[in-house]
Amino acid sequence: MRHVFILLGIYGVGLGLTLYGAYIDTDVPQSGHFSLGMEIVCMSLIVFGLLAGIFYSLFFTFKGLKRILEQRFA
Repeated sequence: MRHVFILLGIYGVGLGLTLYGAYIDTDVPQSGHFSLGMEIVCMSLIVFGLLAGIFYSLFFTFKGLKRILEQRFA
């Protein structure tokens, strides 16, 4: 259950970064509201995937290193 909250937090960060990027974009939007909404949703999912991949690769790497060190020195 803890991972659900971690994933929601990662998606919140991804959505925040996406909204910030859309806010600071200086180009005039050429598309409608639906298209802009789809761009924000898709970009937030891409950023979520990247951040989750980085987080969980580091998480499992350090978890494995901790287990190896505990076995070696315990």
